[in-house]
Amino acid sequence: MKNLITISKAAFFSLEKLKSYGLVLGGSLILAIGYGFFIVPHNIVPGGVFGLSIVIHNLIDLPVGMIALTINIPLLIWGTKILGRATGIKTAISMVSVSLFLDAITFLTNGTPLIKDILVSSIFGGILIGLAVAIVMNAGATTGGNDIFARIIIKRIRLPFNQIMLATDAIIVFIGVVNFGDFTMAAYCIIAVIAISQTVAYYLKKSVQNKTILVFSKKNTAIHQRLMQNTNIGANIIQLIHRDSNEKLILITKNNRKLEIIKDTIRLEDNEAHIIVLESNKMSDEQLAN
Repeated sequence: MKNLITISKAAFFSLEKLKSYGLVLGGSLILAIGYGFFIVPHNIVPGGVFGLSIVIHNLIDLPVGMIALTINIPLLIWGTKILGRATGIKTAISMVSVSLFLDAITFLTNGTPLIKDILVSSIFGGILIGLAVAIVMNAGATTGGNDIFARIIIKRIRLPFNQIMLATDAIIVFIGVVNFGDFTMAAYCIIAVIAISQTVAYYLKKSVQNKTILVFSKKNTAIHQRLMQNTNIGANIIQLIHRDSNEKLILITKNNRKLEIIKDTIRLEDNEAHIIVLESNKMSDEQLAN
């Protein structure tokens, strides 16, 4: 009977991990479609690593995906400690798959835009990219690039995360406009940046909820210690930790963005732990800002 329970738990965890990696790949494909069909063909530079890659592509004529991957790999290595092992692996998968998908789309379409209107392309491409980023983030990963860079810089410069992202995007957009010598293109770049940021904010705000996590394990004391020592989770994520004599650990999280990190951390200590996630109350805008 015990063996059956163990097998059932293992299958559950495998299915859950498979779903998580599936979301990462699905989001990566959508991201590549947004860039490959709408952004890259028009030389729109929406900031980030892919925006910088579009500029470099114009100078050395290498595939945009290949350039982006070349930039992303050192950033990922640099930021591995900040991201954590589980997030780092998923981020690496996203980086590689986006680059491969994007270069495949560019090769098959010969760089021809799906929509010739630049304004429509910048808006629609921005929405697709924003949706893809939100999907990948909710799967417990990042798409790399600016996100990793901002997480590294924020450790050294006391500035809000969104301000660092905005500043780096602005610099890359400026470089792109100067490189292509088309100052009217700046408007379309800004529109794409706004479309991306607003779409990401919309979907992440919808997904942000308090989560109550019930963990049933004989190793709850060790799990508790591991969670509190993990800087990627931190006190700002876990609001309450409670253990009782029935081998039950109760966690209340501020949001579900790092839910997968919490689960992976628990499984590192006890792969057979039974985890139940319950929906809690919606967060206010003030909580979201924190």
